[in-house]
Amino acid sequence: MNGAMKWVLSTALLAGGAGCHSYEDERPPVDSLDKRDKGLQSKDVVDSSDQMAASILGDADLNARPDRMLIVVGNIENKTANSGARMDLDIFLSRVSVILQRQGRGRITLLVKKAEIQAMQSKELDLQPGDEFGQGGNKGAPLPARRQPDYMLNGTITELNNRGTSYYLFDAKIFGLKGQDAGVQVWADKYEVKVDK
Repeated sequence: MNGAMKWVLSTALLAGGAGCHSYEDERPPVDSLDKRDKGLQSKDVVDSSDQMAASILGDADLNARPDRMLIVVGNIENKTANSGARMDLDIFLSRVSVILQRQGRGRITLLVKKAEIQAMQSKELDLQPGDEFGQGGNKGAPLPARRQPDYMLNGTITELNNRGTSYYLFDAKIFGLKGQDAGVQVWADKYEVKVDK
């Protein structure tokens, strides 16, 4: 290989290498903090949902129940300083529900919220149309019923907003919906973090 060819090849390699980014640069791990970000980060979602799911699955009282728990996953109530901003904090419970589905088989069955299942049923199930007066067919007839949940998992994220930092408290609770557990809190846990602004 002559000297000119070596120079062209080495220049091309150096130029190509200078613009390369590693996978970690473009896809940082979700379970680590990113110095470019402020406030709640993906690490908080991962850590809190891992903790909450482990707490639910390891709870002695819940595990002592003879029947499989039918749980509907509710929503996160956003009580942060940015509660008006477009932040979907349900991501916390979404990740908890995925872990429960994977690891809670045989003990926990997760149910879709009533409004969501009704919307899916009305969109996807074939129903015979009635006439313009609502007679005939099954127009307006109730859609097939779903299994009734025994419990609901809800959460709240609250922020104590200070000058240099914010303290976030994520508390999750499971409440009974029927029978002797109706309105009774049967489980609770919390995740808390203090972050720079």
